[in-house]
Amino acid sequence: MRSPRLAIARRGVVSVLTTLAFGSRQPWPAFAGVEPGYNPGETSDVLRDSLGGLKPGTGRPLNALIKMRSETGVDRISTNSPLFRPGQILDELRTAHGGVAQIVFAFPPDWTLAGGPNLDVRDVRQSDSAYVLVAPLPPRFTIDRLTDEWFMDVLFDPAGKYGQYGVVEDRKVLSSSLVSLNAGDGRGGKQGYRKLALKFAPLSYNANTVERRALLSATEVGGSVFIFVSGSLATRYKKLLPELMAAQDSFRAFAISGSVAPKNPSS
Repeated sequence: MRSPRLAIARRGVVSVLTTLAFGSRQPWPAFAGVEPGYNPGETSDVLRDSLGGLKPGTGRPLNALIKMRSETGVDRISTNSPLFRPGQILDELRTAHGGVAQIVFAFPPDWTLAGGPNLDVRDVRQSDSAYVLVAPLPPRFTIDRLTDEWFMDVLFDPAGKYGQYGVVEDRKVLSSSLVSLNAGDGRGGKQGYRKLALKFAPLSYNANTVERRALLSATEVGGSVFIFVSGSLATRYKKLLPELMAAQDSFRAFAISGSVAPKNPSS
């Protein structure tokens, strides 16, 4: 059973994919009312509340407990907000081969979009989240030949969301499969996606371990592996599972035929 809270957003994803099928290649406008840099869920007040009221001046400054933004490998092309409509992301990312990948996924409408360059949505107070990771596809590999351990190494990279406070030693793959899904590009073709379910216990900022569960969907586009991660605290996983699965079902990443990503002015 899928979450009714994501039904509208998932229908929206279908609408977006239909639009893409008719060849729209215009830059997507910023979501109405959302300014570049929109960053709900990461204000000092919200972070203070999520960390039990710690704040500057207490001897343990809030900023000292929060490390730099995690590295996800996401290289966004547009500076506009990736919110297509409430509860739905539509964005374009550079691929390793210099092309463009369209990224689409839905999420619970009460989650918020984090600001900055990553594609990261979350409920800060409950520690629920979903985000996109991008990693180069190893030479001479295809998505079906990547090992489960390869995905865990990407997920728990020391510069990433879950590895930044220390090595994640307690981690286990609960299920792993390869499925063939509609590519989403309007051509009626199929595309391979790896599906994994994990449980793990990353270290928090205060060196405590936190039991978590997560679902992953991954596919290859233009020499890059695009990985969509949705997860929660282990204690909330059973309750939240329909919403996490619905978000996973909505995820698509596919190439825009014949497109070349514009060069980064700083490169």
